[in-house]
Amino acid sequence: MVAMAGKPFFAQEFPSTLEAMRETVDSAVKALAERGWIGPAQRYYARLCLEEALVNAITHGNKSDVCKKVVLEMSDEESCCRIRVRDEGEGFCPDNVHKPPADALGGRGVYLIKCFMENVTFNQTEGCLEMVLPRQAPSKGGPSNA
Repeated sequence: MVAMAGKPFFAQEFPSTLEAMRETVDSAVKALAERGWIGPAQRYYARLCLEEALVNAITHGNKSDVCKKVVLEMSDEESCCRIRVRDEGEGFCPDNVHKPPADALGGRGVYLIKCFMENVTFNQTEGCLEMVLPRQAPSKGGPSNA
């Protein structure tokens, strides 16, 4: 997988708690908007994908162990923004995650991320989930007025 092209414009490490995650997501969405990666029509989807990736890192990767950390990094790479989420878990293969049944109570996070982001992969070498966000891309999977 491609390493980060330059220094991340956003990097934050936080303990595996939902409270800390919320603050990080707020800051990350603000940073994406300020750098022109998302406009008002993409804000909801960017937040959704970040929340899903970070909740998965906390609950599945770190097993909600508050002593373990999660790291979110975002960096400019020409016409896209590379977003990386690292936890202290074993990792997974996003290609093995498929659309959940309609009556399932969970399991939609990675599927939703794959609907709204590009090139969703797990970088085994770096031990992180990577996803690519094109600059103000049209919302691929839902209404553009959210």
